[in-house]
This record gives sequence, C-alpha cells and structure tokens, in this order.
Amino acid sequence: MVTVRASPGSNRGSGRARDHRRRLRAAALERSFRPPRRGAGGHVRTIIATGLVALALLGSAIAGATSLAAVAAVKILSDGLPDPATLTQLSFAQPTVVYDRTGKVELGRFQQEQRRVVTFDEVPRLILDATTTAEDRTFWQNDGFDPAAILSAAADNASGAGPERGASTITQQLVRARLLPSDVVAPGADRYIRKAKELIQANRLTEAFPGETGKQEIITAYLNEIFYGHDAYGIAAAAQIYFGVSDLAKLTPAQAALLAGLPKSPSTLDPYRYAEPDQDGHLVVPKTAPPVVRRDWILTNLAGSRWTSLTPAELSAALAEPVVLAGETPLRYNAPQFTWQVRRQLDSIVGDGPSVETGGYQVITTLDWADQQQAERWLAAGAIAPNLPAKASAKLLAQLKIPKSDRSWIAALRGKDLHNGALVAIDYRTGDVLAYAGSAGYYRDDLASRKFEPKYDAAGDGARQPGSAWKPILYATAFDTKKLTPGSLLLDIATQFGGRGGWAPHDADQLERGPVLVRKALQYSLNIPAIRVLQRVGNGAVADRAEAFGIRFTGGKTAFLQAGLAGALGTVEVRPLDLTSAYGAIANGGAHVPTRMILEVKDATGKVIYHAPDPQPTQVVSPQAAYLVTDILAGNTDPRQNPIWAAPLELRNGPGHRHRPTAVKTGTASDARDLATYGYVAPPADPAAPALAVGLWMGNSDHSMPRAKKPAISLTAAAPLWHAFFRDVTNKMPVAKFQKPKGIVTASIDAWSGGRPGPWTRARTSELFVAGTQPGGNRAVDPDGLLYTQSCGGWRVDPLAAELGPRSWDVDIANWLQRARRGAGVLGPHDSRTAYFWNQHSWGGPLFGSCQRPKPAGRHDKQPGHGGGGHGGGRGGGGGGGGDPTPTPTPPAPTSPP
Repeated sequence: MVTVRASPGSNRGSGRARDHRRRLRAAALERSFRPPRRGAGGHVRTIIATGLVALALLGSAIAGATSLAAVAAVKILSDGLPDPATLTQLSFAQPTVVYDRTGKVELGRFQQEQRRVVTFDEVPRLILDATTTAEDRTFWQNDGFDPAAILSAAADNASGAGPERGASTITQQLVRARLLPSDVVAPGADRYIRKAKELIQANRLTEAFPGETGKQEIITAYLNEIFYGHDAYGIAAAAQIYFGVSDLAKLTPAQAALLAGLPKSPSTLDPYRYAEPDQDGHLVVPKTAPPVVRRDWILTNLAGSRWTSLTPAELSAALAEPVVLAGETPLRYNAPQFTWQVRRQLDSIVGDGPSVETGGYQVITTLDWADQQQAERWLAAGAIAPNLPAKASAKLLAQLKIPKSDRSWIAALRGKDLHNGALVAIDYRTGDVLAYAGSAGYYRDDLASRKFEPKYDAAGDGARQPGSAWKPILYATAFDTKKLTPGSLLLDIATQFGGRGGWAPHDADQLERGPVLVRKALQYSLNIPAIRVLQRVGNGAVADRAEAFGIRFTGGKTAFLQAGLAGALGTVEVRPLDLTSAYGAIANGGAHVPTRMILEVKDATGKVIYHAPDPQPTQVVSPQAAYLVTDILAGNTDPRQNPIWAAPLELRNGPGHRHRPTAVKTGTASDARDLATYGYVAPPADPAAPALAVGLWMGNSDHSMPRAKKPAISLTAAAPLWHAFFRDVTNKMPVAKFQKPKGIVTASIDAWSGGRPGPWTRARTSELFVAGTQPGGNRAVDPDGLLYTQSCGGWRVDPLAAELGPRSWDVDIANWLQRARRGAGVLGPHDSRTAYFWNQHSWGGPLFGSCQRPKPAGRHDKQPGHGGGGHGGGRGGGGGGGGDPTPTPTPPAPTSPP
C-alpha cells in the first residue's frame, strides 16, 4: 500500500482551516473526475485524474505539483473505504439446504440467489486459467489493477471511436461488488469517483493479501461472488444451471471457457437466450451465438494462461464441442409439505442471524426418506389411482409396483368420490416425524380441483373431524380419572340427550344393543355408550387431557366445550399430526413427546447453531390407563376378538407371517366426509429403533360429502391404505409385544354387568384393571350387580337401574326395556331397533317388568336384512334380529362410523 506523507505546510493553521482546505481539495478533485458535458475535454480530465491515481499507487518518481496532486487524490479518495482485511469475513448469500435424517438426501432449499460456495482447492486450474484469460490476464502478477489497460481504455474512450471500454481486473470487480461503500456504488453515484475509489481499494486489497496465498483468496472470493446470469451466482451454481455439473473437475475445457466468458455481460451472453431444441429435445446453442463466439476466443487464448496448455487436437475438439445446456430445472422439493413445515420452524431457530434464504444453513431433519416414499406411494395408490381412467389407473399402479393382493381394495374405491389423503408417521419415543404427506400428490397439479388441492397441507395445516378415532382419547381420560374401567357397564340405548326436542344420535347400523361393557363399546366403536362416557367424565376434563396430549382444536378448547356431548363422537376438528402424536403418547405409556422435525442446524461455516434437545416426555395419563386403551385397541387386529376390524387391519408380516401386535382405531365422520385410521405398534426392544405411530386421513379437500350411492367408510378406504403403508414400513422390523406395566391386575367379573359376580351372574369373564379399581379393590369403580334388580323370584335385567346419567334419560331407557321385552328388531322412537350383541341371544337374563312372558315381536317389527344381525366378535356378542344366531354368522357392517 502507498504511504502518503504530509506536505511541509500541512501543520499550519487551525484544525478547522485544515478541514476547510481539505474539503475544497476533495471537491476540486472530485469535479475533475466528473464526466464531460460535451466534447473531449472531460475525457482528457478523466485520463489525467486516473493517471494521477495510478501513478501514486505505483509509487512513480514524480515531483512537484503532479506528485502533490497524485498523493492528495489517493489520500482523499481513500477516506471512508472499508478495511480490505474484511475480505476474510465476507459472507455470501447462500441457499439453506434441508436434508433427511441421514444428511444425504436433499429435501429442498430456500434461497434468494442460487449459489454454492467453494474453496480454492475445489476449483480446477482449468477454471482459473479460463477466468484469468477472459477477465484479467495479469491477475497473478498485478497489484490489483492494470495501469497499461487503464490508460489504453481511457485513451480509446477519449477518442470516441467506439463503445466505451472498461479495464477492470478481477480484483477491481470483486471490490466493486463487496468492498466499496454503498453510496459509492448506488444508482446515480458518480461513476468516475467510483472508478478511482475502486482502483485504490483494489490496490489496498492486494497489499492486505500479498503473495500467492493472497491471490488465491481473492480469486476464490471472486468466483463465489460474481454473477454468471440466469440466476447463477458463483461458478458452482453456474456449472449446475448451465450444464448440470456439480463437480467442477468434470467440466470440459469448452464448458469452462463458456462459463468464464459470461461475467462480462451476463444478460446478453446468457446461453439460454440463444438455445434451440434439436431433434432429440436437447437445448443446443448455435455456433454463431455470442456466448459461443466468446467461448472460442477464450479457448484460442488459453495458450498464454498459467497452467493450461491444450494440444492442437484438444483445441480443435473443444472448438467443435456443441454447447448443450442442462435445461430449465424447476425447483422441486422432496417431501414438499414437510419441507415447508421445516421452513416455518427455522426462523425461530436462526433468530437474529442471517435470514434463511441467504444464510447458507444446513438442516438435518427427522424425515426417513424410505418411509416418506412409502407414504407417497400408497397415498397415490389409494387416492389418486381410483379417480383416474381405467388405463391410466392401471399404468399408475404398475409404476408404483402395487402388488395384486392390494388391487382389490383399491378397485373398490373407484366411484367412491374420495380424492385426497394425508399421512403422518412418527417415532413416538422421540417425537421424530418420519413420514409426512399433506396431500395425495403435491405435484399432481394436473388433477387439481375443489376436491383435490395438491398443495394444501391437510396433515399439519388442515383440521379434520376424527370421528370415532377420537374415542381412545375419551376412554383414556375416563380410565385415568377413575370414572370407568374396561369392565364398566354402559348402555347402548338411543337416548334424547338434550332433553325434550334435543339430540338423539344412534349407531350407524341403527341398532340398540342394550347393556355392553366398556371393552366392547370401544373395540366395536359404539357411539351411544361413548356419549355416556363423556357425560360422566365431563368436556372440561377431556379437553384438558387433549391439550396435554398436544391436540389443538379448531376454535380452541372453547370449541370442544361448546360441542357438548357431541364431542364424544369426534365432531370437533383436529390436525392429523396432533392426533397421531396423541396416539403415540398412549403407545408410550401415557407419556407425550412433542413432535419435532429438525435435528440439527449448521451455519455456513459448518458450526452447529442448533441441536435438538433430548426428548422430554410429559406424563399425560398413567401408564396403566394407557395400557388399558392399548390392550382394547390391540383387539381390533386380533381375529379372535374382532374379526370385522381385523380383516383389513391385522398385520401378519413377522417371521413366518407371524401376527404383529398392533393397536388401531378407525373413524368415519358424519356423511363419510372424513375417513381416518390411527394406530401404533409396541416399542421395539432396541431403544434406538423407531417406535411407530401412524395417522391417516382420507376425504375431499373441500370437505364435500362423497357423491356415491354407497359411500366408503374408514374400514373400506382408510383402513386398508393405512394397513398397506404400515405393513411395508415394518416388514423388516422385529415383532414386539405390548408389555403390561406394573399396577395392572386381572379380575373375574360378571360378564354382563361388570362388578363382582353374585347370585345374578349368568356368565363370567376376566378383565384388566388398574390395581385397586377392580371389583372388591380399595378404589373399586364398578358397582356389583348394577344391571340387575331382584324381581319375580330371581334377578332380572333392569337397564333403568344401570343408567347413571340424568333422570331425563330414563324415558328412553324405559321405552327400550318395553320394546326389548318383545325381542330383538323392535323399532323405537329414534329410528333404531333393539338388538342382541353378536353371538348372543339375550341381554344377560330375563328383563325386568311383568312376571308374565311378553308377546314376541311380530315380523313387521324386525329390521330387514339383519337376520341374526347385529355385530360383534370374539368373546363378545352381536346381536339382533329375532332368532338365535347361526354357529358361524357373517359379520354385518360396523355399528358406528368406524
């Protein structure tokens, strides 16, 4: 750097006078740099002023006024320039790149500019030579500027013989881009003042970074900073955008030369402006196009470069090499809706640091790419394929490699008017979101409609009615608050719950089974007993537990409170992501771990700025209460207990097709608008292995009711899709069993009324209880003989004695009792009929009332089509109709939206 000495008289006068004289000199000097209004006089002044700066920077032996002017020019123009040593602190706007949990699969990137920063060691000598040949042949020797080129350019410009010519070196271009004050390079600023400051700063930068190492730092910064056109910032982005090359060492001499020529005029030399498709559809740039002409000039001049020397044959081959572009590649995300959810969370993580779009962060997420591919595959098979024409559907299923064994349930969805779906899979021990698809096909814009919005995230942004899939949350709360046990008695009797003129729901098959124990009520998804559960537990208690489970209601807690008893049936909308996490908490022994999507974030230097903390579970319900729910739901995949649900849900993918214990619940909202299936497997013995909980929603984006003669229900749509995904992602996992926690006991109870067996007992069954809550325990919940009243010389079934709800409900209980005394199939005031539980032929004994046998129901009272009707399985019953069930009855449709 030039050392500027003060003139002998510089100490005279006051500081104020010195400042005044300094401002006058600066103003005069700056005026000498301004462009002319007319004629060549201004050009001459520019040449003189530039020459003075150049002479001063060169330290030439000049004297007198010329020397003073040169030194003054440098001193005044140096004021306010940034410290050139800040080159090492420069940060480049870089994209933030999001990866899967392995750090190998790129999910997406958020960027303001397309740039990938490289080190000097990543830049081949070919690129260095091509760049210096095109932009600055004396780069490795000069002091940051080229005086001969400057004076030559200035003389040419003064002559006015052609377009104005520049002479900026690589160092000057870098300075102009990053190391000049913003007011100097702002639009409208004096270009000649800018040019002079640029020269000075370029020299200062070279002095601050001397020798070979310094030059390496300067050219590396230049190659990362400079604009190559077509949204490519830096050489690495340019190689990718123009040629699809990510490894710079793989560029050919012809490609390197073309890239090196672009910074001169990125817009006019953009090869995409001239490219034309050939017969094979490749984008080829004609030989006569300006970027190719400039490329050829650089190739022919490479002989004078530092390292590269092409043989005549190599040069001829390079000149003849066609310019074939990679083509426009739209930014495409993997797991797009998940990636956008990650983007939302990044702002709070980076805080006051560089923005996500420019900070160059590397983000490692929780996503398992293999699981994600399965999620997208099965959603496309179950929600896209059934809505395509037959040939297109078959083609898609073949592309997805859907096995023939799954084609039947997919074919059954044709014409069911279900167009969308969403799936979430989590590791419930860590909260890691392993798979996340917010729609059936993010990039299927060709199928977009009101019923199918591919971009909308129904898993995390959307809220849907869970239907009966809500019931495990309700029953878990009831068990934990000791309001009920799996052996508690409930009544499946249609009731006007809101008093006179109120609400009188019924089960989906419009049958009333009378007394039923909690296990079967939940396992077989009976609606009316669930409403009675919510009445006992209370909306407030359930809402509080739901929030502790991580569930956010649409409309907040108030919405659930205002829903009243209808909230028992999953009428309040929740996010599938939240409900999946809540199911995971039940699987995790009642301990909820919040979902997470980000494991680690590194800044552009590779420094870790965020690492996900260790999971901190919150105990929402006791391990014992959680296990009771799990044990009941596991029966839904056991053909011995529930053949109806087990048919589409049982997993037999263990060694030798061994049964895999799985706890599952389905849900169908009113009018079949929302179909859902949620479930989980037992935690593996290996603590590092994922413990899976999966939630699935199917329906239409606009919440419209499917226009089908016989709409699908969750057992025929969501359940088989859920099963196919879960089967494939657990195929190679060891089979784990749900482990009973301490504090669970088994007790023998009355099979019809719960409680301890007594003289009223006609059948016994074994049931699980939280220790102390079993009949006879110190905190027993279920009264003994609740269903029975002593009458007519024995014990009679009296549902009025078993009804623990408001007295206003007794009217409907009495009505059912009166109808039931006439047998199964008798129609009631709420359009439902009396029925036995499947495989049963009584309600636990003779019914209370007159000791005389009542007249049997006539044929006109029987519900058509139900024969031995009803519903049930395994140890429990089914119902209905009139006569005794056959030895092997065919299960009818589910009793409530499953």
